[in-house]
Amino acid sequence: MLYEKSVTYSSTRGGQTNLDFRTVVMTGLAHDRGLFVPDTMPTVTVQELEEWKDLGYSDLAVNVIRKFVKDDQVPLAKLQDIVKRSCDAFRHEEVTPVVKVGDHYIMELFHGPTFAFKDVALQMLGNFFEYFLDTGSNGGRLAVLGATSGDTGSAAIYGLRGKHGVDCIILFPNGRVSEIQERQMTTVTDSNIHCVAVDGTFDDCQDIVKASFNNQEFRSKVHLGAVNSINWCRVLAQTTYYFWSYLQLKKANLSIDTVNYSVPTGNFGDILAGYYAKQMGLPVGKLVVATNENDILHRFFQDGKYHRYNIQHTISPSMDICVSSNFERYLYEVAGRDPVKLAKWMNDFEQTKKLTLVGEELKRAQ
Repeated sequence: MLYEKSVTYSSTRGGQTNLDFRTVVMTGLAHDRGLFVPDTMPTVTVQELEEWKDLGYSDLAVNVIRKFVKDDQVPLAKLQDIVKRSCDAFRHEEVTPVVKVGDHYIMELFHGPTFAFKDVALQMLGNFFEYFLDTGSNGGRLAVLGATSGDTGSAAIYGLRGKHGVDCIILFPNGRVSEIQERQMTTVTDSNIHCVAVDGTFDDCQDIVKASFNNQEFRSKVHLGAVNSINWCRVLAQTTYYFWSYLQLKKANLSIDTVNYSVPTGNFGDILAGYYAKQMGLPVGKLVVATNENDILHRFFQDGKYHRYNIQHTISPSMDICVSSNFERYLYEVAGRDPVKLAKWMNDFEQTKKLTLVGEELKRAQ
């Protein structure tokens, strides 16, 4: 049987190319330490947006994901089942309802099992993991290793608890996540869930995860998989609520042409999903990076200085991140999708903790 081909993916650093969706989801981080990005960007037409405007969240999400994932990777009926079960975990029938507050609209991303915006992506990722393991990947086994500053860990645990063939190990900085999120993580009794408190910061936890992925022998032996937003599936899942919110606003106010989004940003995955939605053709205007005192992204977009400083502990610990893991995907676009240039930038940054862009490259980034 001939299938329409799904989008393929390559590492930002060029070491792996033209991989399928199943492989990049199960692999997480590329073997050359790069992140997987789509080789081509599918488009959504104005006519399609019009046809989608009255769909419920689940059906809309299937249409968006289907732009990337065809029957050669996940049969339509199974994709519909995965997305529906993921959405059924939410307390609100609209999953991410849009409400008006004063002169602005707020997208509510707290109706999932752990009240975190990441529930949208991690419910889907857990179900994709289970499907791929049940259909032959990794011999049916996956060890998911993740680092959290709070919300990723609890959302990952609730997305993976009880999943066939999955062991989930979450590292969190001891004493530096909110009390409710620590309890969400440490009180889950499913036998496949394991939480580890690390004396250090979130970045120390993330460094352990990255080092584990960079040890190829260990990685292959335990079938290591990623649950942090370095996993492409999470970014793809998050594009769905940009389409959803736009269509809700369009229905409420037909005079709207474009929508601007202000996005609280730590690891850059959420706002990156908005960027990809815009690249697909969604009428997005400005994407505003909202940050706290850990303002490496603000400094970059302001002056071109992506310089790592010591972490500042704030009242928003989920944003207390001094290196944004997903930013490499955006830098890849700024580099003109040149993996050689991007790899040099990232290697220099890893050695010096500094990356500075000027001139046309900075303008392109801004």
